[in-house]
Amino acid sequence: MPKLTIDNLEVTVPEGINVLEAARELDIIIPHFCYHEALGSVGSCRLCAMMFVDGPVKGLQMACMIQAQDGMVVSSTDPDAIELREHVIEWAMTNHPHDCPVCDEGGECQLQEMTVAGGHGVRRYSGKKCTFTNQNLGPFVQQEMNRCITCYRCVRTYRDYCGGTDYGVFGSRNRIQYARFREGALESPFSGNIIDACPTGVLTSKPFRFKTRLWDLQEAPSICPHCSLGCATVPGGRYREVQRVKAGINRETNGFFICDRGRFGYDHVNHPERPRQGRLDGQPVTVNAALLAAREQVTAIASKHGPDSVAFLGSSRSSFEASVLLHDWAKATGSQQLVFEAHQGRDRAARTLTAQLGKHVRSQEELRQSDLVILFGADPLAEGPMLALAIRQAVRNGGKVVVIDPRPVELPCAASYLPLSPEKLPEVLVALGKKDFNAFEADERVLLESLVEQLKSAQRPVLIGGADLLGGKGVQALCAAAEKFTSDERSVGVITLLAGPNSYGGALLAGDGPDFDSILDAVQEGTVRALVCLESDPFREARDPARAHAALGHLELLVSFDSTPNLAAQRADIFLPTRANAEMAGSYVNNEGRLQAFMPVIDPGVPIRETGAGNHPPREFFQITPGSSPEADWLLLAGLLERELDLVGLRESIEKDHPPFAGLSSIAAETTGVRLTAQGTLPPAEEQELPHAADSEALTLMAITGQIGSCWLAHLSSPLAATEPQPYVILHPELAAELNLAADERARLTTHFGHCHIVIRTDEKMLKSLILVPQLWDTALEGMVPGGMLDCRLEKEAQR
Repeated sequence: MPKLTIDNLEVTVPEGINVLEAARELDIIIPHFCYHEALGSVGSCRLCAMMFVDGPVKGLQMACMIQAQDGMVVSSTDPDAIELREHVIEWAMTNHPHDCPVCDEGGECQLQEMTVAGGHGVRRYSGKKCTFTNQNLGPFVQQEMNRCITCYRCVRTYRDYCGGTDYGVFGSRNRIQYARFREGALESPFSGNIIDACPTGVLTSKPFRFKTRLWDLQEAPSICPHCSLGCATVPGGRYREVQRVKAGINRETNGFFICDRGRFGYDHVNHPERPRQGRLDGQPVTVNAALLAAREQVTAIASKHGPDSVAFLGSSRSSFEASVLLHDWAKATGSQQLVFEAHQGRDRAARTLTAQLGKHVRSQEELRQSDLVILFGADPLAEGPMLALAIRQAVRNGGKVVVIDPRPVELPCAASYLPLSPEKLPEVLVALGKKDFNAFEADERVLLESLVEQLKSAQRPVLIGGADLLGGKGVQALCAAAEKFTSDERSVGVITLLAGPNSYGGALLAGDGPDFDSILDAVQEGTVRALVCLESDPFREARDPARAHAALGHLELLVSFDSTPNLAAQRADIFLPTRANAEMAGSYVNNEGRLQAFMPVIDPGVPIRETGAGNHPPREFFQITPGSSPEADWLLLAGLLERELDLVGLRESIEKDHPPFAGLSSIAAETTGVRLTAQGTLPPAEEQELPHAADSEALTLMAITGQIGSCWLAHLSSPLAATEPQPYVILHPELAAELNLAADERARLTTHFGHCHIVIRTDEKMLKSLILVPQLWDTALEGMVPGGMLDCRLEKEAQR
């Protein structure tokens, strides 16, 4: 490790670090614009000049471009370095407007900070400034091009790091402009990262525009609730509402960036229809009254009909602490009817993963260093967008990507594709282990045989699977394939995309208990009389929603703890309002078993913009904050079970009662988290489904998760809801031609659910014999639960 001297202070730094970062280790901040740890060094802004007095490099150099070496003596206060920095910042400010009082970047503007640090305080230029016309870049990003200092960070983030192709740099000299070729919405699902990357007010958040000055914003470190990856975020709130989210930093998970779903999907916290009042038999009551009624009625039913007459349904959305307490409530009741995912396939996939992942576990950071990535039934942009960004970094580092999937999986990088039917995915994994591909077509055999050789020669291979398509059997085959190709020299990694932020944590607690389909059987048979739902909506999340609707109508008691306006919350006999994750402290266990803490940003309450009817301040005043009844999910359950009501004490008691979760009491927000060593249990053997008598004239329809519109929390967020598409299906161009259909035409889709009108989309990368339909909330496609297969007819819409 090199040891160098900066401004008469010695520092030892890791190999490969640049002098700019070495100075930061000593809390010496060197002015800079173009450098960003995730983007690397280019030396284009010329602002980080330092004098290298002695050592292997001498003279005036750009600190970001020089690697720290042993024996270096560097000065940031040398007169020549100071003078150059003063000139550079003055050049950068030549065309910059003095509009700081109305700029949304004010309060965290790097340009303000670096201008002062660079020694520029008096503007000498009095000539005309170069000005630009702003572009409309869509619903997420606001452009104010006149503020630009041409640091290139936005383009390097959007194009180089995130793989976007529709935004770039135009012009020359002092006419440089960053824009799209034509005005329009940015196409990348990571477009919001240019807001964080921009050091000035050129690119800001359009939904957040003019809402709050940044120094008035309440912020806290949190974890994104939209998928299973556990990305670090920093929500900001004021006036009893979450107003924005920016990327947090966790080098093991998301690194420095997040996806647009995580950035703009915060508005579910502020949803006007969010239930904020306890309810008993349809009448509003206090939370304490609802909690007492829930305990008494559940106990009464268990006493009368036996412990197993009460079923408990957890969720991937609930905190890990609440999931443990739900487990403890079921245990105290004596019930074996405990499950943490209403969707059978997702439940089995998560439980199988916790049982068999072991040494094959990989983080996003390890994926970024992989030299071979193979995706089996995984669609990262739909099921965990930041995983797609990690895959792109692997490709930028020289890695290769292979996609085996019936869907036209989009990635922000080059990849090889092999379209296979869903039922063949586990077969492929088994065949890879046995190296026997006789059951496959000739062209498929060629690619699979090549894949075996690549797996043998790769040093850091990673296999990625998706819970929706693989299910329990597929995940078991995925882990078995990784074990087959693991040698003494290197291990094959496994990453599986699960349903939600705490899917892994729930699966650890589920053990070998029943799946939700078995509970529905028991409800229909009358042996289960009561159902407790924790942040779950079985009416919509079950693999077969129609069956769930029919079965759950037989319940004597439905208890729901939730923070969203879902069907379970609306139909519950007893309802208890919970806090959203931005309103409470807690933890999640992500898809690699990493336990991470999050902190509250705001307290719950109806946003002032609603209580004040658009005016501020509101003209009415209350002793109790409107809508402040919701409590943390773990706090409600702790009160019901008469457990510790403070989080620190609760975590300590959980560690004592559940030794495999050691480390829970020591986790802290804004850290990389703790990877749990606890191992789960395989679910019971899956029952064989009855053979399906297919209609000879019917087509096969597969429900999938769409990139937009399929995530419940994101759907409840107004910035993202505005971008949701009209109902559509995707099919291969050849199948479309056989059906006399063309892209962008309207057609009529018929299934056992009924008829609906959809738009045709085509993609040649997908399986030719399949039609894909996304689940889209609050549309005719809402019941298309991902992973389901059904017969359908697709006809051109009759002309009116």
